[in-house]
Amino acid sequence: MTYADFPYYQDFFKGTLIQDEAVFRTFAERASEWIDTVTFDRLQDESLLDLHKVKVQKCTCALAEQFFRRNAIFSDGVPNFENLPKTSESIGAYSVSMANPYDYVQELSLTDAEFQKSLKSTALRYLGITGLMFRGV
Repeated sequence: MTYADFPYYQDFFKGTLIQDEAVFRTFAERASEWIDTVTFDRLQDESLLDLHKVKVQKCTCALAEQFFRRNAIFSDGVPNFENLPKTSESIGAYSVSMANPYDYVQELSLTDAEFQKSLKSTALRYLGITGLMFRGV
């Protein structure tokens, strides 16, 4: 179950990094799966999901962007700057601008463990106060 859709990402989260709806759906699904893991599937309870819906949607969007940035850089585990997203495109005298590779340097320096830690930090920012990530009983 994906917790946020593309219109929410654009209109309420005000996300601009991911431009394509199909791409967003892919990364939102990965983000939602990750949220389910760190919340111990508590969001399967509809009443909890309804209670924290906005925070969960924002968290999904933020995590989807992180997954997107990581994926844009790494192709088959090798850094690849040719897959960076377009930032603008013109038609008259055709022109395309790509994202600045220096904006993605942080993703290059993160090991898998550090990336997981970064994901958890993002989840804590949005869901930490909700109690959904509490590991106790």
